[in-house]
Amino acid sequence: MANRGKSTRTRRREASYARLREAHDAAAVRHAEDLEWEAAERHAADAILELRGKWGTRADALKRLHDVSRTIDRLRDEQNSALLERDELIAQLRELGESWNSLAARTGLSRQALSKRKSGPDESAET
Repeated sequence: MANRGKSTRTRRREASYARLREAHDAAAVRHAEDLEWEAAERHAADAILELRGKWGTRADALKRLHDVSRTIDRLRDEQNSALLERDELIAQLRELGESWNSLAARTGLSRQALSKRKSGPDESAET
């Protein structure tokens, strides 16, 4: 019976150690989660300070974002309009016999790039 008592004691001790390990592991996980949470809070606080330093309040930053987005849209529309005008000019000048080399020199684009942007469907990239 001494062996039986010892093995029961051993099993209890092992079970106790196992519970301690589980409790320790759970505590370690909670601690890691707490550290991650604190780091996220610090990051958010730093982001708020950076935003305030550069753009003012959150409302100011949102207004600036709206204004910048509208400016980008307006510039994109102007760019598209200018590109269409340039393409039309290139097509008309090509009809008049202007060379690709001459057009490329004036636009700063390669002959190949100009010929790919041409408006006319029957236009070719001849010199």
